[in-house]
Amino acid sequence: MHLLLRDGNGFEIRRDPHEPEERAPLPVPRSHKQRDAQVDYSNWKQFVEGKRMKARNVDQSLLDSWRRCKDMAVDPAPRSCWDFLPMTQLEQFTVTLEKICGEIESTAYDLIKGKGLLMTIANADARVARTCGDLSVLREADRLNFGPGANWSESCVGTNAIGTALATGRPMQVFGAEHFCESHHRWNCTAAPILDPRGNVWGCFDISGPISADHSEAMDLVLHAARALEQNLSRLYCSELEGQMASLFSSMFNSVMTGVLFLNKSGRITSANNTAELLLNRSGDALRGRKAEDFFDMAPYLAKAKNASLCEPVIVKCLVNSSLYIRVMPTFSASGAWLDTIVTVSETQRARQFTAGPRTASRKQAEPEEVAGFEHVLHEGTAMRQAIRRAANAARTPSTVLLTGESGTGKELFAKGIHQAGPRAKQPFVAVNCGAFTEELVQSELFGYREGAFTGAAKRGRVGKFQKADKGVLFLDEISEMPLSQQVNLLRALEERAVVPVGGTSPLPVDVKILAATNKNLRDLVDRGLFREDLYYRLNVVTIAIPPLRERGNDISLLAEHHLNRLCDAFGIPCPAISPEAGELLKAHDWPGNVRELVNCLEYAANNLSGDLLLPEHLPHYIQEKAGGRAIGSGDRSRDKGFLLKHREANAIREALDFHQGNISKTAKALGIGRNTLYAKMDRYGIQA
Repeated sequence: MHLLLRDGNGFEIRRDPHEPEERAPLPVPRSHKQRDAQVDYSNWKQFVEGKRMKARNVDQSLLDSWRRCKDMAVDPAPRSCWDFLPMTQLEQFTVTLEKICGEIESTAYDLIKGKGLLMTIANADARVARTCGDLSVLREADRLNFGPGANWSESCVGTNAIGTALATGRPMQVFGAEHFCESHHRWNCTAAPILDPRGNVWGCFDISGPISADHSEAMDLVLHAARALEQNLSRLYCSELEGQMASLFSSMFNSVMTGVLFLNKSGRITSANNTAELLLNRSGDALRGRKAEDFFDMAPYLAKAKNASLCEPVIVKCLVNSSLYIRVMPTFSASGAWLDTIVTVSETQRARQFTAGPRTASRKQAEPEEVAGFEHVLHEGTAMRQAIRRAANAARTPSTVLLTGESGTGKELFAKGIHQAGPRAKQPFVAVNCGAFTEELVQSELFGYREGAFTGAAKRGRVGKFQKADKGVLFLDEISEMPLSQQVNLLRALEERAVVPVGGTSPLPVDVKILAATNKNLRDLVDRGLFREDLYYRLNVVTIAIPPLRERGNDISLLAEHHLNRLCDAFGIPCPAISPEAGELLKAHDWPGNVRELVNCLEYAANNLSGDLLLPEHLPHYIQEKAGGRAIGSGDRSRDKGFLLKHREANAIREALDFHQGNISKTAKALGIGRNTLYAKMDRYGIQA
């Protein structure tokens, strides 16, 4: 058996060094006959081109998957997977997989050996963790980048057994032209989800291969392999839970301020916690194994213990320290049999009296360091603290909140904080980027639409963002970018607290708390006729201005340390300290891109680290130049222009992706390049959408 393994940014194929020579067979019945694909190329082409498909008796789950792919704007054209995660980010899953896989993978391979098939195990996010099988088919899989770290979800590579099984929670077979992306039409694949003991999807087991291979037993095999993995996963969970409970009990046993001892039926001490040792053990010898009567007058307890119904604690005297308070109590089994005895030891404490006097000016009330809901907003300065207080106060009421601030200041973080800090915390939080929709789509996205409302509408219609946020919070980001012609429809929904779906006639009541955000001056847009004045007053009920990073003082250092630690941890590299010189450069910069720019700057630095200190030369050149430093000597500038140009191009791509919320088509159009060119540049600069 061979494995397809990650090798830097590519893959390599190796023989499995741990493959056992002999193993028990996996009990798989051979009952299924290999089916044919339900659709052919012409049917697939009709669908992707928006035409009426002539094929009949097509499984509804397949059509639903195709529609999901179309809604997510998945490109059906031939291409390999481009979305990868470093294997370090899958380590938690792969470590568990190694523990439960055992001989399941090897015994399953025995049943597909020589059939031109491969096996794949992916996590719940459709990230491939392990791919193995015959050498020839692994080479074909390598051409599609079907290897560890690859994203095999529907949103990335369209309809496929792994992504669709995880999306539906059901076993799936996707053969030939049933794949949404043309590059996979030469493959058949079968997958079944793997559930954890709580019933949640943990991963997926898949068997794939060219359409010419023998797939007749694939469904039976993936079902049995998935069930076997689930059984091992349950055993592992139980084992870990048992260990955690034992550790928890030990920690509790030794951390309580009361001494606790366990006695067996002969009256010997079998266990004693740290407090009991401190209170009773004056000689320094361990208590375990000694007779309880050496420390306590057990006669009153033994006299009452003759009564089998005894269940109340008995107070006895301590022979080694008369000031200690001793309680003895038996434990019983479910059948009523007397098991062990528990002894608790505590010091006699005097009651303390507290007098409540008038509050004086010299005694200040302690202020909480964190506000509930805003724990993740890192800050030390007064400006941000005041903004958080205002946001927390506004979270308590149903009033509309307008968040203002420059791009990258954390408006969405504030919106989520308001949601968590208010009475709607357990209800939905729905975020909408008002600048991401065309004028024609605003109404259908916000208010939904009925069946047949327009050409291309989903068969059963669609629920809009307002209805999805019912009883919760609706966050209208970049509200200034909403088309002027559509603002009246939003105003009506806010005033009437009801929406009318496109193609519908009856208003549907909705109960939402509205949060809006903008990085522009709405009052100025109103004066210029670019924003409705009545909508402005409807939104401008509680305005919270989020301060820019340059006005937050020491917050820059706090945020820099936090994000550098986070990035280095994600990259799997040691996190250095920030040198005083680099720290001064960070404080001196005016941060026009605010926290988002700071994070990009630190990611750049993390990729240039070479020691245990982050130095000025690790920072982007523009940070040094704007601060008055010389990033490079004058003789080196002509040589370094190429590097600066690449850095600016990478930043331009990141900013465009951020503005268009990761939409590849819109980003490519904004940059004036093709989608494939954009993918190539993203790979070159290590940028993820």
